[in-house]
Amino acid sequence: MERIPTPGRWNAGCFQAYQHVFANVFNGNLAKYDPWHAAHRTEVEEYTVDNTTKCSVFRTFQGWTALSDMLPGQGLLHVVPIPEAMAYVLLRPLLDDVPEDELCGVAPGRVLPVSEQWHPLLIEALTSIPKLEAGDSVWWHCDVIHSVAPVENQQGWGNVMYIPAAPMCEKNLAYAHKVKAALEKGASPGDFPREDYETNWEGRFTLADLNIHGKRALGIDS
Repeated sequence: MERIPTPGRWNAGCFQAYQHVFANVFNGNLAKYDPWHAAHRTEVEEYTVDNTTKCSVFRTFQGWTALSDMLPGQGLLHVVPIPEAMAYVLLRPLLDDVPEDELCGVAPGRVLPVSEQWHPLLIEALTSIPKLEAGDSVWWHCDVIHSVAPVENQQGWGNVMYIPAAPMCEKNLAYAHKVKAALEKGASPGDFPREDYETNWEGRFTLADLNIHGKRALGIDS
């Protein structure tokens, strides 16, 4: 088990919280693992490195809403529809073909990678969702391996929005406050690269333009 990241190699709070979340996986009780049991997921501080592309809020679902028709071969969503796949990713570094100092591509501040080098069976299992019409919405558990398929012989533009289900909790409220501070300055939020395109824009969207729902989402009382 020495290849499982220790607090020295991975944020201690993240390590301890994930040990609770995936306890049945690491203990060999996979049949008892319930990915919908969210008791300790809000305790995870998985990203201590800022200015990278990731999602540091707690999501009950990841959402994908099509703003245009989306067809196979045109950037449609691909998933690995296997509940046990996350256990495979977590336990993969423990197998004999992985060097002692290798964690199959895991790096601080990054999502768990799935690669052809270390996870060829999972890559083979990537499956396209059916075609979507504008307005269709797809939702999946955030541990599900997913990707956007490459575009082949592009036929017009495809537009989608990632809209996760993020319930109000201390973890998400803390991030909402960071988004509020970034919006005040026209800066990029913490979960995105520090591009700050709107800092000097005239007439940009501000806190004053928020309706009651937007204010509530950012933790603004009134």
